[in-house]
Amino acid sequence: MKKIISVFLVAVIVLSCAPCALAQDFDPNDEPKNEFAIGYGAISNSNVLDVFTDVVSAIFGARFNNKKFLGPFSAEYFYHVSPLVGVGGITVFNHHAQDVLQNEQVTGKRTSNYFTILPAVKFNWLRKHKWGMYSKVGLGYTRAEYKTTGKDSEGTYTKDSSGDNFFNFQASLVGIEAGNRNVRGFAELGFGEQGLIHGGIRFRF
Repeated sequence: MKKIISVFLVAVIVLSCAPCALAQDFDPNDEPKNEFAIGYGAISNSNVLDVFTDVVSAIFGARFNNKKFLGPFSAEYFYHVSPLVGVGGITVFNHHAQDVLQNEQVTGKRTSNYFTILPAVKFNWLRKHKWGMYSKVGLGYTRAEYKTTGKDSEGTYTKDSSGDNFFNFQASLVGIEAGNRNVRGFAELGFGEQGLIHGGIRFRF
């Protein structure tokens, strides 16, 4: 986790220094209207929810070990109704797995999968030929699916599945992107289901 945070912080610093070298005059009305991006983040709402759930479960005697977070992976699309404003949506997948312990012995596995859909708006408040700065916000919901497999206290194999739906969001307060007209790398700082830090690659067409 520390390595991921360090990489994204370095990316933000590097991209912040890019404006002086990359700024050019251009016609904003000639910008591509469509954007598709794929990215990866850290410290998402689902991650925080799982940690909180583990703490509550531990109070009632449950024990877990070997926790693994995979994600959040995300994909997003925006259509620019103007050079300033883009409307679209964000999808996010998050996975959490851990071992279940009884008497300090591993007796099963618990997994949590989160599927999120967020209608969103992006504000490109600083636009240059090869770089830009923006903010975005998305509001929607998450489908959570939980599964626990293993053995109970009598050694009998068990399998339990459940699900839940809940409100979710993403608020990227500051995003920086740099590249050429059609392909750009980006890094974001904010909070929500895409993560406290989030970055990836964006295709504009």
